[in-house]
Amino acid sequence: MKNTTITTAIAATLLFSGAAFAQDTKHFDGLYGGIEAGVDWTKLATDVKRDRSLYYGGVIGLRTQMDNGFVFGAEGTFGDSAYKNRALGIATDYEWSASLLMGSTFGDGANLLYGKAGYVETRFDPTVGNSFNDGGWRFGGGYERALNDNLSLRLSGDYTTYGNNVGQWQSKAGLLVKF
Repeated sequence: MKNTTITTAIAATLLFSGAAFAQDTKHFDGLYGGIEAGVDWTKLATDVKRDRSLYYGGVIGLRTQMDNGFVFGAEGTFGDSAYKNRALGIATDYEWSASLLMGSTFGDGANLLYGKAGYVETRFDPTVGNSFNDGGWRFGGGYERALNDNLSLRLSGDYTTYGNNVGQWQSKAGLLVKF
């Protein structure tokens, strides 16, 4: 009887400590990188409506996940919105951004809701004249779901204001890998 009680106690301790350890997994902690694609709506000051195009690019970042589920980080992106305005004879070559992130996990700890704010610079290439850069402020947010310890899917939306009635909306989906 005594051996059965001791064996049961050891088995229960191992079982519950394993379950507690599994809940301590920090899916959104560390260095990560990935790809993203989506729809871009850019409007220059002289545009009547927003021009819709395909956005594609890469993302790299570093996050810290606290024990209480809060997540803080910084990330950079590099991509192209493929914006082409034939009437104005202007297109984008590329854009890069640097943003700070803040969010919180919920549910089983594999879900993350986050917000971000950062700086964006876009390279415009007119058919007449010299190429130029335009910088602005980006605000956005999204949802990320960890598929396992190293792979997650992301859905996000961003708004960028360049000033002078120039703005951009982006809706993206991404696949991220944690290193």
